[in-house]
Amino acid sequence: MSYETFKSSPQLLSLRRLCLIAVRVAAVTVFAAAANAVSGQAPSTPVACSTTLDSLDARLRRNYAGYVLEVATQKREGYAATLAAAQQAARTAGLATEPCTSALRQFVAWFDDPHLFVFQSLTADTAANRRRERELVVDARDEAALRADFAARHATLDPIEGIWRDGALRVGVVRQAPGSDTLVAIVLASDTSAWPVGAVRARFVRSPDGAYRSWLQAKNFGMQQLTATLHRRVLLRFSPGMWGREYPLAAADTLLAPLADPRRPRLVIRPHSVVVSVPSHDGPYQREIDALVAENRRALRDAALIIIDLRGNEGGGSLTTRALHPYIVSADLRPTPYDSGRAAALSGPELLEYLRRLGGDRPNRTVQRLLARMEASPGKFVPAYDEDFVAIPRATPADGNWKVAVLTDRGTVSAAEVTVLMALQSTRATTIGEPTAGALDYQNSAIIGLGTGDRRWALGFPMTAAHTDLPNRGMRGKGIAPQVPMRWTSVSDPYAAVEQLMLDQRP
Repeated sequence: MSYETFKSSPQLLSLRRLCLIAVRVAAVTVFAAAANAVSGQAPSTPVACSTTLDSLDARLRRNYAGYVLEVATQKREGYAATLAAAQQAARTAGLATEPCTSALRQFVAWFDDPHLFVFQSLTADTAANRRRERELVVDARDEAALRADFAARHATLDPIEGIWRDGALRVGVVRQAPGSDTLVAIVLASDTSAWPVGAVRARFVRSPDGAYRSWLQAKNFGMQQLTATLHRRVLLRFSPGMWGREYPLAAADTLLAPLADPRRPRLVIRPHSVVVSVPSHDGPYQREIDALVAENRRALRDAALIIIDLRGNEGGGSLTTRALHPYIVSADLRPTPYDSGRAAALSGPELLEYLRRLGGDRPNRTVQRLLARMEASPGKFVPAYDEDFVAIPRATPADGNWKVAVLTDRGTVSAAEVTVLMALQSTRATTIGEPTAGALDYQNSAIIGLGTGDRRWALGFPMTAAHTDLPNRGMRGKGIAPQVPMRWTSVSDPYAAVEQLMLDQRP
């Protein structure tokens, strides 16, 4: 899950500036660090799912700002009903991992907060991992057979059927059997010797909303139950995790189809526009975006239209796209519905302990002051930042007469939404597409254990609230609405459609 930050208004600053956390949301991949912190120990002894749920519920009530600001004051009945249903599911799950994971995730999903999640360990349940390795399913269909099948059924393929890639891993996603509701991902090229070619690495079942319930196995055979969503026709995002489509590709998607790393940024110069594709705001891609902008500075300045594609962007750090900011911002600022308020942190006991650990023996002065404020006001909200805390300076607008189109969808989350807000403030930019994920009301996620001794799960929750007037002036559950709505599934060539809209350039 990706969690971060910056706009010139203080409520969108990140604790990353305080050196408290360096995690990526949806997106997001805190998960390497979290695996070490939460599950990089001896296998845990399972406890009843109902015990885990009770602990999850207690930690939410004590530490999650969204519970205090919204649930406890306005939504108690809905929360109680959701909790009762989760308790019944937890009792039924007993000690079993998969049904308990479903119960916990459905409970947390009620909040509709992308920065609130159940972290599922890939290493705590080693017995289950060994069992999955012994029971490995192998499918006889090879790549040639799959390509022939896809070609024969091209008009009736499920939207995610095809060949996908993430680094060294290549998989073919196909129906388990003709007419089956289940799709399987068959390994075509493996990223580890433990997984042979032909092994089934994942299963998918499409939900009525168009997303996919997925069961994805890691290199060590650890199982993750995730929701997979399709973006731009060529990105399949798991949060955490992302695959890029290799085949089949629509003609309009070929130039900006993902490379081996589906998160990498791309820049393509078209006859009427320059398109910058940014699937991730993860920190390591900042240098790549810097380099792309530097290498194509003249093309960007001479362009009539710059299209910044944030559809499916998993979030990360807002400074990752800093090289693009001068091309987005304008000298004059437009107001947005999210411009007022002061960021606050809720002084919950587990959050306090988490920050003490992260601060270590020698926390910096800003962290010391935050901890002092929290320790002086247990259970209450305190300012998340010092009065004199200096935000990242707003970029100086670059000279030029181009227009900017920022493309969004429900996968545009966290730090990517900060870029969207920057575009909303700019008189040279227009946001186009579908509402974003709505992740900026509560930000900067921490991951804490559940205190039961069972390390199969942990809780990820946001440490700060944009302001304490929430849900007023909030976006959770709604997202940031685009200035120009466009339903991407109904557009065969999105970039040509945007050029026509912004420049009256017909394909």
